[in-house]
Amino acid sequence: MRYGHSFRIAALLTAVTVLAACAAKEDAATPDSAAAAAAAAPPAESFTLSAEDGAWSGDITPTGVVFRHKRNDSLVFDYKAPTVNGAISDYDLLMTGQDTVRLSVSLAMTPCTDKAGKQYTHKAMVYLTGDVKLESGGCAMKK
Repeated sequence: MRYGHSFRIAALLTAVTVLAACAAKEDAATPDSAAAAAAAAPPAESFTLSAEDGAWSGDITPTGVVFRHKRNDSLVFDYKAPTVNGAISDYDLLMTGQDTVRLSVSLAMTPCTDKAGKQYTHKAMVYLTGDVKLESGGCAMKK
């Protein structure tokens, strides 16, 4: 009977080892799955932005985001991929330093016309916080 008990312990240890090895393979597959999902992200798009009344303009490119206001210097933000919800892309950008400035840009795939009659591919809504506070509508054209 003593050998039967040892056999059960050996079988149990073998089963635990096999299960642990299978679990390790599943954990090892997870980073590859995450890398595949990250690789499947859509390519970055570039846009030119313009206020309906010409008070501001901007550019969104994978190398950075530039926002220009008639009353202030240009603000340059690091590019951050947008959050996409259907036909709306939301860019939420933050610049920290001496002052903290946040720029939020929502682009909707809706044709837009500025006051000068120029046609654009997207409707834009811009929110700027910091020294200059701004909430303004405009248009955007995909580059």
